[in-house]
Amino acid sequence: MDLPDVSRKYNAVIEEIILGRGDYIVGGARSPAFLDLDNCRRRRPLVFGEAYDTLEGYHSSAADMFSGRQSDIEEWAVMWKELGADGVCLRLTGDGSAELVKRIVSRVNIPIMVSSDTETLRSIASAVSDHTLILYSKDEEQSLELSGVPNGHAVVAKCSGSEPQDLCRRMKDRGAEKIIVDLGPGRMDCSLKDLRERIDDFRMKGLNGDDDSRHPIMCDISPSWEMHSDDVSPRRASMVEASVGLTVMMSGADLLVVKGPGAADMTRVYGEELADL
Repeated sequence: MDLPDVSRKYNAVIEEIILGRGDYIVGGARSPAFLDLDNCRRRRPLVFGEAYDTLEGYHSSAADMFSGRQSDIEEWAVMWKELGADGVCLRLTGDGSAELVKRIVSRVNIPIMVSSDTETLRSIASAVSDHTLILYSKDEEQSLELSGVPNGHAVVAKCSGSEPQDLCRRMKDRGAEKIIVDLGPGRMDCSLKDLRERIDDFRMKGLNGDDDSRHPIMCDISPSWEMHSDDVSPRRASMVEASVGLTVMMSGADLLVVKGPGAADMTRVYGEELADL
């Protein structure tokens, strides 16, 4: 007697967004993350390391992990590539950002996410045409302002108040074609349980056919360092950051932004191991 087909199938596939020069993809899930194996894509989340153009207010014990190269954001970005990161998240405050981003894109040739003020991000989006960037919105207002930027760059829907589906719908109405959803920061505190539930709920709605939930999900886990004092052991802080990263990956996050190279390495390895189960 033939056994019945008991594979779980979902009504929809999460949107795929091609990044960089076409050689990186975020999204594309066809099932819940990792352990729900039926129809699984077997693609691990992308891991981006953050780099700043100023160290003012930056966690001193984290800065020490970059061997002095953190004093030059271009060298910092190159170091992230050497460490095996899938991409770099640039936190920019200074002038001349468009030319800076173009130089970094040329040197690292991996996906770039950029956080800055709206005018700067629009300038960068116009200047970079041969590389798909991710424009990292700081709030819902900036998410809407960046919708419809030139050259087909992806825009983060920073969901800090309204329902994420509502924000994504409004962004699409304003011309956004590639949306990555940020449902909140990753920290090792009581907020982590709620974040897991938001990620899981958004992903399952997308898999079940809700068009406004079919966007890839990112999670910035670098705020996990905020619970530590400046003199914390980088190893301890990295273990906490990696634990948060594993938690949000298991809930369905497609892209992580990390502060420490230790957490970047651990989350990438965990993702590869889980994807191969």
